[in-house]
Amino acid sequence: MIENEVVSIKNLKSPKGTFLLGHLPQFNTYNKHQVLERWVEESGELFKIHFVGKEFVVSANPDFNNKVLRLRPDKFKRFSKIDEILKEMGVDGVFNAEGDTWKRQRKPIAEALSVKNVRAFYPIILSKTEAILEKFKGYSEKGTVVDVQKEFMAFTIDITTEIAFGHKLDTINNKSNSFQKHLEVIFPMINTRVTAPFPIWRYFKKEKDKILDQSLKSIEKVIYEFVDDAKKRMEENPKLRAQPSNFLEALLVENKDANFTDEEIYGNVFTMLLAGEDTTSNSLSWTIFYLAQHPEIVTKIREEAKGAYGNKDVPGTYENIELLKYANAVVQEAMRLKPTTPQLYLEANEDVVVNNVSIPKGTNIILQNKVAQTEEGYFSNANAFEPERWMVSECPMHKNHSPNVMRAFGGGARYCPGMHLSKSEMIVLTSTLCKHFDFKLEVKPEEIRERFEFTMYPENLKVTFKPVK
Repeated sequence: MIENEVVSIKNLKSPKGTFLLGHLPQFNTYNKHQVLERWVEESGELFKIHFVGKEFVVSANPDFNNKVLRLRPDKFKRFSKIDEILKEMGVDGVFNAEGDTWKRQRKPIAEALSVKNVRAFYPIILSKTEAILEKFKGYSEKGTVVDVQKEFMAFTIDITTEIAFGHKLDTINNKSNSFQKHLEVIFPMINTRVTAPFPIWRYFKKEKDKILDQSLKSIEKVIYEFVDDAKKRMEENPKLRAQPSNFLEALLVENKDANFTDEEIYGNVFTMLLAGEDTTSNSLSWTIFYLAQHPEIVTKIREEAKGAYGNKDVPGTYENIELLKYANAVVQEAMRLKPTTPQLYLEANEDVVVNNVSIPKGTNIILQNKVAQTEEGYFSNANAFEPERWMVSECPMHKNHSPNVMRAFGGGARYCPGMHLSKSEMIVLTSTLCKHFDFKLEVKPEEIRERFEFTMYPENLKVTFKPVK
């Protein structure tokens, strides 16, 4: 190929597929992200695939991916089918908004999840951390084998619902209610519908589609009640405008310029519930997966915790988080090796050329981000769990260290506004658990597999907790 020659999509390589269905049979599986990784090995870091004639460009090149993300929201948008499915479910928030609608919503959402407000929400994180710590102490006394992914899901559901609109659940202690059960229905169904080649549910509803409709109606009713309650509460107590007690109140404070409709407020609260529940709990689960195999790292986190918050069981103040630099590094390393969103789905808004590749308007693009995060060219000893690579004082020991290829929270103008809240939850809980327990995997590491259902989580992760004397 001549240098600087513009390449068209038709000239890109393609992995082996079938004549009519293309690559759909291979891709439509529990580990579609790993299928993409295999195709990168087969066809290189830039190739094309098709699902029943619908063409996608796949890129595992971090420079290409970064440029595409920086060109959002003007030249690229989220894959339109995701927006279509979410809107069909009644969700119209900043996550799936595009163009001027996104620009109007972005600032107030970011402000509602700002460092200042996350600091104000910290007592909620603290309370739920104390609750799950007590539960795990009970498990450790009895020698219970723990499904940590399920437990961390309860932890993040309780935090997210209380931060979202002040609704106190106690899912941690198995005091489940219908609201939590409705939430658990939704994510798998989003994944199923986004990847479905034909929207059969619009013409014939199976039992699972009817259950989803019931769950959506129930959650919609509950959230609108909370919106009305929050508006009344803020009228009666003006002090809440200076220090909102939850995301919904903060959103209403920031709503002066954006002038959200009730439907948009509902969509953004609902989006926070879905996003806050799943990705954070899955990242925590992968963190424990690695810590259980590295007791020496658990010891280092424990010593850091003792230095940061002494004899207290948990980091008592928000300021303690700044002192937990090694716990932060451990979380970063788990997200590097096991990103819960290993790929992003986008679509071109107009004809554009990226890295000499001509991309026509309407082209679907999959940005595969995990491959670069585990390549020697970007990270030395790339497949090893080495949190020290994230410590400023120790980075020189690593020849290659390219944090800019990390895409755990997206990138460009459309990075995840909940990043700071999510990392705060993960750092606090990781530090707390390491201070009190040692961990042991109750299954072989190779028996724990990556499963993708809109986000990627560890299936069959079973752990026992041994109390520290």
